[in-house]
Amino acid sequence: MSNIIFFGPPGAGKGTQAKIISEYLNISHLSTGDILRKKLLDKDNLAIELKKVMSSGNLVSDNILNTIVSSRLQNEKSSGFILDGYPRTLKQSEFLNNFLSNISYSIDFIFNIQIDFETLKHRILVRSSEEDREDDNINVIETRYNEYLNSTQKVSDFYKDKFNTIFHEIDGSLQIAEITKKIKKILKKSWKTAKFLNISSWLHIWLSCIHPHSFFLDFIMARISGVNIPTNKKVNIALTYIFGIGNKIANDICKDASIDKTKRVSELNEQEINKIRDLIDKDYSVEGDLRRKISLDIKRLNDLGCYRGLRHRKKLPVRGQRTHTNARTRKGKAVAIAGKKKVTKG
Repeated sequence: MSNIIFFGPPGAGKGTQAKIISEYLNISHLSTGDILRKKLLDKDNLAIELKKVMSSGNLVSDNILNTIVSSRLQNEKSSGFILDGYPRTLKQSEFLNNFLSNISYSIDFIFNIQIDFETLKHRILVRSSEEDREDDNINVIETRYNEYLNSTQKVSDFYKDKFNTIFHEIDGSLQIAEITKKIKKILKKSWKTAKFLNISSWLHIWLSCIHPHSFFLDFIMARISGVNIPTNKKVNIALTYIFGIGNKIANDICKDASIDKTKRVSELNEQEINKIRDLIDKDYSVEGDLRRKISLDIKRLNDLGCYRGLRHRKKLPVRGQRTHTNARTRKGKAVAIAGKKKVTKG
């Protein structure tokens, strides 16, 4: 069972992906947009009010959406669910967190699909011609996008800060199949990790009962920033297992957290581990965030067509290294250098 939220501007493809993943996991897909559009078919006063709001591109009131979603979640909570288009405001996110807490449920995955406005505008206009939706035209698109930036973007940022380990950003400009592949990969990786941690926790308990100082306990890991760091190493060494943390940053973290760097990770208490987690989340970009930043920086240099971008494109060293006789500073297959001749003895 998985509970998932999809974020992204209108037309980013979150509805399409939510539908695919709901079928893949066999869980319910709760699209507030679809629910509201069905409601428009009614002839009551609420339907008339909704039609005015949606045709203008404005957001439906928090009270209406909270009532609709909470009533649906009451029925769907046993099998898991996907929320698409909700929450859109900070008040809605606060309501959702309290509601899930009351029914003893939590969010397992959050996917934020990002896309630039021009691509988004083109997609929505194509969709409008195919599906004949009243809320898809130029004026409404701009209004909805501005509403997203002013309200929903703050909600996704809130979840990113609060639930960093389950928050995943996806490039919405990719093909539908590629986006689906990325999402499924994240889901499978998380399930494998959860399975490993569950086995590890039971193994830890069992070994502790047999022998509290068993050397096998050294293989049980502590989890920080989504990475299992070894418990048998000193703190400043173990932290370097996290991508983006080297010796200097590891020592700085130990100093800021007032932790003796010569301590073993297994000797840290829960409070000290939480202090390290908070420091890393607050002050450093590591693991997935850092990899995405590096990837985007390389893509930007490629698009600019500058010298460094061309070197990246050719998979050659970027920072002035000698390549006439040595270009093996990059991973992968050896790259042939243009104009380089092999000297043969006569």
